[in-house]
Amino acid sequence: MNILILMAGSDKDFCEKGYPKYLIEIKNKPIIQRTIELLKTVGNNITCIIRKEDQDKYFLGDTLKILCPKCKIIEIAGDTKGAVCSALFAIDEINNEEELLIINGSQLIKTDIKPAIESFRTRNLDAGIVTINAIHPQYSSVLLDENNFVIQTSEKRPISNIASTGCWYFKKGQDFVRSAFGVIEKDVDTLGQYYISATFNEMILDNKSIGTYEIPKKDYVTFSNYQMYENYLAHRRG
Repeated sequence: MNILILMAGSDKDFCEKGYPKYLIEIKNKPIIQRTIELLKTVGNNITCIIRKEDQDKYFLGDTLKILCPKCKIIEIAGDTKGAVCSALFAIDEINNEEELLIINGSQLIKTDIKPAIESFRTRNLDAGIVTINAIHPQYSSVLLDENNFVIQTSEKRPISNIASTGCWYFKKGQDFVRSAFGVIEKDVDTLGQYYISATFNEMILDNKSIGTYEIPKKDYVTFSNYQMYENYLAHRRG
């Protein structure tokens, strides 16, 4: 399995506090260290997409090499138009028939995701989305049919209480690549950004089977901005 960790998103408010959000600490461990430890149960062929600026200023790539010596580092100069574009910088690594797991580096999943991957495999799905029960425009959401197959995804506009955690599985990496180019060619953006969630709608048009695997909401935390991190720490202290 190829694993792609996306770490090229804008995090100006975190950097203003000192460091990129991927290095914020939870119980004395950087959040990205916890993500890498989480992934050990499913594979070690990891590629990290980071901003060149974060390497130049904070040596993020060097830190990742200490945490995961065999991981590949791809640096992106400047901003992209979203996670889809960032992921495609790894096209040479993922455009094949091998399994692909894409995970957002600015989140914390606190439970083993191996059961989710095994479930997707057992059900012989073309793709799978790890989800929580939540309704909020900060998430992408998923609509299921009567057989629990995904029939639509939506970014920022809630269409159900099934929300993506930013952990996505593809049976074949080339399916993601093909769908990613479809999203860009059709200009399917949300507020000027191309999101991973849109690739599943492209796969649905190709009659691909997509399912979900729900984890408890308590086992998931996202840090889209620094206020979320401060709220998390305050909640723990409380």
